[in-house]
Amino acid sequence: MSIRGKLCSVAGGALAAEVVAYLLWRPRMLRWGATVKEASEPLPGDERTPHPRVQSTRAVTIGAPPEQVWPWLMQMGIGRAGFYTHDWVERLITHARYVEGKHSATRIHPEIPPLQAGDTVPMGAGAFATVSEVEPYRYLVAQETYVLRALAGDKTRLIARYRGGGFVSPAARAIRPDAGRLPRLLRFAVLHVPGADLALRGFDFFVADPLHHYMETGMLTGIKARAEGKYSHASTGTAATAVEPMATTSR
Repeated sequence: MSIRGKLCSVAGGALAAEVVAYLLWRPRMLRWGATVKEASEPLPGDERTPHPRVQSTRAVTIGAPPEQVWPWLMQMGIGRAGFYTHDWVERLITHARYVEGKHSATRIHPEIPPLQAGDTVPMGAGAFATVSEVEPYRYLVAQETYVLRALAGDKTRLIARYRGGGFVSPAARAIRPDAGRLPRLLRFAVLHVPGADLALRGFDFFVADPLHHYMETGMLTGIKARAEGKYSHASTGTAATAVEPMATTSR
């Protein structure tokens, strides 16, 4: 066998090993931090997608009561407070900007209207998620479902569930006609190019799902740190402090 053939065999073996490792890790990835019961129980919003292509349930325990966690959820969105996760990824992919500039909010901003049923949450790159249900201090249902459960000792269990048909294809379909040129081209490809949706399913499975895991675990830990008053942004060194909860009503 030639050197080139040997290199191809080694590369192929390494790739196969990585695929197997990912397939073994994937079930744990899809329920990071969640108990078996949390991952399998029905949550608000599940009925919107009775036969999902993918479902993930992730959770974190926060050392603060729901009244101190809820306001962070109510101001989420690109151009608003952000999603408290890895902002550099959002800036790279969607050129995201936030109420505090180039990073997600480090405090509650009373000037940001709290989300209500019927509102649209800016996701970046011209995509929006419609808020379908809001039950103050209990759950928010938009593109994902966020559930708050009060625990003993003034603690909160924050559960995030995604249940849908993948990420790239649904996001592309949600792009508005007045979005930028590249987002509109992606939407056109998904809707009109034969085989594009099937190719994106593979992309979702091997790329978008792990990326979503990275971003969502970052969001959960980001909300946890902020609600507990332990978050400090590297550029300011100032910690987020607990504030009075926003008032919110459902439409």
